[in-house]
Amino acid sequence: MKKRTDELNTELLILPDGRILVQNLTQPMAEVLRQLNPRDQVIAPRAAKNTKRSS
Repeated sequence: MKKRTDELNTELLILPDGRILVQNLTQPMAEVLRQLNPRDQVIAPRAAKNTKRSS
């Protein structure tokens, strides 16, 4: 099976103590994680939609 190149992938590892390790955090997944923990200061900026456009 060929993998699509436009596909976004995030890998999560949820540890027994509740910590979550993330690799390749995409903006949509950051939004999901922010809903789970809205006070997390690391996830908040990554969950914000980027409104700047590159020219």
